[in-house]
Amino acid sequence: MTSESSNKLIVLEFNELCPPLLDKLMAKGVLPNFQRLYEQSEIYVSTTSDESLEPWVQWVSYHTARPQSVHGVNELDQGHCITLPQLWDHFAEAGNDTLVFGAMNAGPSRNERLTIVPDPWSRQVAPSDKEFAVFHDFVSHNVAEHTNPDAQSGARQALAFGRFLMSHGLSLGTLGRAVAQVLLEKIGRRDRRWHRATILDLLSWDVFKYTLRKRQPQVAFFFANSVAFYQHRFWRHMAAEDYVNRPAPAEMAAYGKAIETGYRALDSLVGEALDIVGESGSVVLVTALSQEANLKYEDIGGKFVHRPRDFQKLFAWLGAASGATAEPVMTHQAWASFKSDADAAAFGELLDGVTAGGAAVFSWRRDGARVMFWCAFIRPVADDMKMQDRSGRSTAFTEFFAPVGYVNNSQHHPEGAFWVKSPGRPHRVEITRLPLETAATLTMGLLDERPPARDAA
Repeated sequence: MTSESSNKLIVLEFNELCPPLLDKLMAKGVLPNFQRLYEQSEIYVSTTSDESLEPWVQWVSYHTARPQSVHGVNELDQGHCITLPQLWDHFAEAGNDTLVFGAMNAGPSRNERLTIVPDPWSRQVAPSDKEFAVFHDFVSHNVAEHTNPDAQSGARQALAFGRFLMSHGLSLGTLGRAVAQVLLEKIGRRDRRWHRATILDLLSWDVFKYTLRKRQPQVAFFFANSVAFYQHRFWRHMAAEDYVNRPAPAEMAAYGKAIETGYRALDSLVGEALDIVGESGSVVLVTALSQEANLKYEDIGGKFVHRPRDFQKLFAWLGAASGATAEPVMTHQAWASFKSDADAAAFGELLDGVTAGGAAVFSWRRDGARVMFWCAFIRPVADDMKMQDRSGRSTAFTEFFAPVGYVNNSQHHPEGAFWVKSPGRPHRVEITRLPLETAATLTMGLLDERPPARDAA
């Protein structure tokens, strides 16, 4: 889809890619399109002064050009709470048709020129166009429940998702990858489930490209999370020498190349983005944060977490107020949403009353009528462990919780990649660190800098 007359701006939001790993893999020669973008771009390392190093916080800092102390967002699924205009709001208000595909914590659309497909963890903000509801519902369910061994997608929902993809740009290449994934999961000798994150990115990219062709927006944002997921799970396998507890040879064989595989998959998207915008268009690569080895849990063999199997069943056992809903977010955390602040506060007290082996089972924090909660245990537990509430009622821990496994082999780092390819901006590498808020301001100014699009020949 090359177009020399293009005047598009595509913002690639590749969550938590690491500048040192990009450098290493480009030098290795396995990221030719990242290298191509690098050589055409102003290169910055972004940084943040936010107190909380969480990806949903830093993305909002970039999108609003304001730090966490101003925008006030602390969790996923809080896009509906953001009152500040975000980057895409400014672009749309300036008269640009704008597409936002998966950006973290996007608020509802405020402009008829703005199309928003929210991130998979968003339950409080729906797609601005009902055309994308089937896509968002299926992806949200599977992302939120991927750590739940009891979760299943309904056949009707899966069929509707398949029909949507077939009518919204599903490529033969992605279809082939998806079919191979299903087959290899069934007959392969090694764990292949982790590849699903890359398949999701490819499916999303196909729909994104189709929407670009159909709607021809001047500005488009695309978010991908696969590499962030791989790094958290498999950093120990990429750099085993940094850890006390090193993976077994079988694990190294299965996961040792997972992170590089993720970067290589995104490399193909970078190449396509460059082809889409052509010489007169702009591409911004932003990662918000990066990651580094997490050695905090080596004394216990690594961080091992658990998540609820069935939220409504758990709510009933706890005695939560009727009408409570659950919105799972990252790995083992979830929101519990209530009809009132009082019901939410009462739920927090119920959580505080549950113990197992003399320790609190839950951690939580409340935001009005919603409670973010999770299992506080970070080690494997005995199969026969019991948990009890303040009244003395007892039940098997495993009746309500499933093991997720070892997570957080890496932790967040405040620096990220910020690359800008735009006409009139020659390649250079800036040494000074760039605050994310300044990166947002630079992004907003790109449309004003670019020459008007030439009519196609």
